[in-house]
Amino acid sequence: MRRNVKRAIGVLALSAVVTACGSSTTDSASTEGKSAASGPKEAIKVALIPPSTGALAQFGSDSVKGWKVAVALVNAKGGVAGHQIELVELSTDATADSTLRAAREAVTQKGAKFIGSVMTSPEHGALNLQLESLGALSFNSLGKADDLIGKQCAANAFHVVQTNKMDINALGESLKDLPGQKWAIQAVDYVTGHDAAAVFKAAAKKAGKEVVLEQFAPLNTTDFGSNITKLQSSQADALFAVEYGADGVAFVKQAQQFNLPAKFKTVLGFNMVSEPLFPVLGDVVSGFYNNVGYNVALDNPSNKEFVAAYEKANGSKPYYVPADAYLAAQTLFAGIEKATNGDPIKVRDALKDLSFDSITGKVTVRGADHQVVRPSYVGKVEGTGTSKAFKIVASGDGPAITPPANPECKI
Repeated sequence: MRRNVKRAIGVLALSAVVTACGSSTTDSASTEGKSAASGPKEAIKVALIPPSTGALAQFGSDSVKGWKVAVALVNAKGGVAGHQIELVELSTDATADSTLRAAREAVTQKGAKFIGSVMTSPEHGALNLQLESLGALSFNSLGKADDLIGKQCAANAFHVVQTNKMDINALGESLKDLPGQKWAIQAVDYVTGHDAAAVFKAAAKKAGKEVVLEQFAPLNTTDFGSNITKLQSSQADALFAVEYGADGVAFVKQAQQFNLPAKFKTVLGFNMVSEPLFPVLGDVVSGFYNNVGYNVALDNPSNKEFVAAYEKANGSKPYYVPADAYLAAQTLFAGIEKATNGDPIKVRDALKDLSFDSITGKVTVRGADHQVVRPSYVGKVEGTGTSKAFKIVASGDGPAITPPANPECKI
């Protein structure tokens, strides 16, 4: 069993690393930027700092894909406020120290003033402390910890992705209708996992449900045997699982070996099940529920353009990771357009309370904490084999699911 799981994880990690490391510093979009830099307006550089190894490598490389599509499209139209956009790619191991080193290199040596594709919430928390001294802005499309728009917020940080509370508020309305009364929580042992577990417990209580087991596993866990044993012996009849990337694959595969999903009336994942993992996870995830940050079927011109361009460039439809990266790019571009230049302070000020049309519809950058107010969804995996897809079963409107600004955020 372990050999099969490790083989699946190896394939996943290898493909992610190859994709993420395809170019070390520049891409085709940056070539366009260089040609524009020789013209009347200087190219604006954006540093992308995703993980290239470990459980989150695939998400890192897919975030870069979203930025590349956004930059290719905008540069083909003449750039933003007359500036071409140039991407500078670096990499990290998803630790705060390596990310800060890469950020300093990007700003001080490579001339970038904007940063994207940083993955985890701890990385963003550390980066937020350094943004002012770096004179750079960060656009977070991946780290969901609520403290990033609370006590860890920063004037130069913009939170494009939904927070844990936003996603679980969207889940909360559907939770009361999901089968199962006694829930177990299996989560990754870092800030996003703990935040998600805490918010879920509050939502479960509100829905009249009971949490009977809560347990955590370190990031990059490959053997979930002890966790599965405790889940089997619990009184839970429903499961909330917060395991990502290769960790999620390992957990689902091992759970299947022990026929664990059959124990539960509902398996509700939190970023555990996503479209690129369908082939690796197999048909066991059919019937699973998961938060869905992005609805690929949204019928608006911006989303249609993105989906067509992404599919042409990558051979598959986008899911929430590249979509959120694309939305981060749209947020930056909207700020540059309003500021009419790439000065970070002017872009920051231009984004305050700015509303604009995006792939998710009209969104607003809340001035109090720089959270992008946007919708979130709940999806159920339907179909088997290559026909598996999310069916959106519930949605939460942005203003309804976004909590009030945290007074601890001082920007």
